[in-house]
Amino acid sequence: MQPRRKQTPITIRSDRAAARLKLLTSDGRSQAEVIEEALERLPAPAGVNEDQSRWLAELDALIARVPKDSVMSMKDFDRLEYDENGDPR
Repeated sequence: MQPRRKQTPITIRSDRAAARLKLLTSDGRSQAEVIEEALERLPAPAGVNEDQSRWLAELDALIARVPKDSVMSMKDFDRLEYDENGDPR
């Protein structure tokens, strides 16, 4: 989750929706909580979940093939790629 200042603001252009949001937030919940809850209740367009699930499964399979101790740290990478003065080799 991004800090609030980096998030894109949501503009509500309907007076009816703004009034409904004000009513739903009167119990202390934030506008973001109310909107997220409403969006979770809506069904996703057909095919989106299938495509996303397939993509995530492929990504998980790729990650599983990488040995855990084979990942190079940034310190090791910098040592290989740059000399003692910080210049590229």
